[in-house]
Amino acid sequence: MSAGESDRCRKAGSAPRLLELLDNEHTRNILKALCRGPQRGRDLIDTCEASRATIYRRLDRLEAVGLVATGLYVDPDGHHCETYRLRLDRLRVAVESGTVSVTVRSTTENDGTHSDQ
Repeated sequence: MSAGESDRCRKAGSAPRLLELLDNEHTRNILKALCRGPQRGRDLIDTCEASRATIYRRLDRLEAVGLVATGLYVDPDGHHCETYRLRLDRLRVAVESGTVSVTVRSTTENDGTHSDQ
């Protein structure tokens, strides 16, 4: 991989933890929705057709492993709320010599990967 900013990788939690999180349908639906750009939690609830608790629980977990970041959205009337955006361009899972590794590729973070056996 080149050292260019558009080709950076970063650590994103342990491989088993990430794989367990990605195995959830709600998590995958959130990631698909965020591929279209930053969204508010209430919009994700509607888009993903899941309960408020389910969506925010998954968003918390995605943020904890570094796949999602929060930002601030200000409505024209002055109200504000959090928005959620992806922090990755590509996620790669590899199984080699008994080791599972997960590499998250991002345009905004430092280099790094994480592997677990």
